[in-house]
Order: sequence, then C-alpha cells, then structure tokens
Amino acid sequence: AASLAFMVVQDGLARGWRPLQPRTCSIYEPYFWFHERTWKLGLSTEQPLLAALAGTPLRGLLWRWMGMRVGRQLFDDGCAAPEKSLVALGDHCTLGATAALQAHSLEDGVFKSGPIVLGDGCTVGANSYVHYGTVLGAGSRVLPDAFVMKGEQLAPGAVWAGNPARAVAGG
Repeated sequence: AASLAFMVVQDGLARGWRPLQPRTCSIYEPYFWFHERTWKLGLSTEQPLLAALAGTPLRGLLWRWMGMRVGRQLFDDGCAAPEKSLVALGDHCTLGATAALQAHSLEDGVFKSGPIVLGDGCTVGANSYVHYGTVLGAGSRVLPDAFVMKGEQLAPGAVWAGNPARAVAGG
C-alpha cells in the first residue's frame, strides 16, 4: 500500500497535481521538459508493482488516482499509458497485455500530444499501440499487434488490424 501511495504521489508531483494538456511545441520549450518528466519516471507496466496489479480491479482504481478518466468495469491486463491524464476510457473497456496508449510523439524536434478516447465497450488487443489524438467509437476493437496511427477515428463497432491499422470489419 505504501509503494502504491508513493507512485500516486510521485505521479501527481511530476504533473504539478494538474492534468496534462494537449500541446504542440519545440523540444526547447519548458513545457516539453515538464511533460517529458511525467512519462520518463517510468510509471507504466515496467514497474513490478504495476505489473502485479494487471488483471485486477485495483489497476483501474490506480489509474483514476493518477488522473486517467476510467469508466466502470475496466479490465486492464497490463497496458502502458504514460500520460494517464490525457486518456479517457468508457465503461466495460478491455486493455490487452503489453498494449500501449501513448498520448505523445516527437517528430523532427517537435513535441506533440493529444487525448486518447475509448468509448464504451472498446477493446485494445495485446501488444497493440494506440497513438495520440485517436477516438475509438463505442464497441470498436483494435486487434492484437495493430498500430492505430495518430488522429484516427474508429467508427462504433469497427474492427481494426495491421500496421498501420485499417478497418477490416464493421463501422
């Protein structure tokens, strides 16, 4: 319990106890360094304590304490989410083992971040990757090993697969 409390406090202090904001800026601007330290702390599944909570109801509770908007009945089997306060999950979502919800990118010296929104009943498969600025409609699924590129909008009920991910069914 003390280790979990320490992680929550460490994450809160790194963010200044406020949610991160979507931003586009140079890597030389102070905001980039502020934002970077929040995910450089390694507060994702690499830490043994977080990995031990995979698949338990405590995982969703911990994400809430760290600023993620989490709906009812989350099943998180070990997903990484460096910018928890930029992620919103609907009710009944499933996050696969070693999946990643990464709400930032560094492109040619320009830092970009944006929200990731998963509607009710969404599934992100094992080892898949969802980039910033994406919205997954209610009931949509990202199959294992898929890479959902930045800014994609998945229709409700759609099934996406591949790298880069494309619709293969529904929606």
